Amino acid sequence: MIKMLRIDHRLMHGQVVFAWTKSQGIERIIVIDTKTANDEFKKMSLKLSKPADVKLSVFSVEQAIERIPKIKTLSDTTMIITASVAETYQFVTAFKDITEINYGGIPERPGTTKYSNAIYLTDEEVELSRQLKEQGVKLNMQQVPTSKRESLNQMI
Repeated sequence: MIKMLRIDHRLMHGQVVFAWTKSQGIERIIVIDTKTANDEFKKMSLKLSKPADVKLSVFSVEQAIERIPKIKTLSDTTMIITASVAETYQFVTAFKDITEINYGGIPERPGTTKYSNAIYLTDEEVELSRQLKEQGVKLNMQQVPTSKRESLNQMI
């Protein structure tokens, strides 16, 4: 069961490992990031940073899309983490049953607009987000479970 999907360029870090997995009862984390899936050192680092009782899978976006039938049948309470709006868009559009996305951390870069203290989007990312919104997906910005959840849908 997919409990949440989070976009965070840092993938797994303290907020994810401690706050989100505990508050959501996460039993499995699926990281969808093509760059990380093709980097053995990054994959090893993620495996070392996860809680001992949480399962971890790391896929490229193409691998994740191929595994959608299996992902949909998982009984584990699952959190999906992606690093980019573009790969999130690809996966969510193929998956079809994601109803909410947590925008957790997208850094400031040249050509970005600030939407919250931790969310900066390019025009292309805004357009992809709008398309997700038009598909009925709720887009929220929230750093940690105890912080206020803000609607990105209302801002784009």
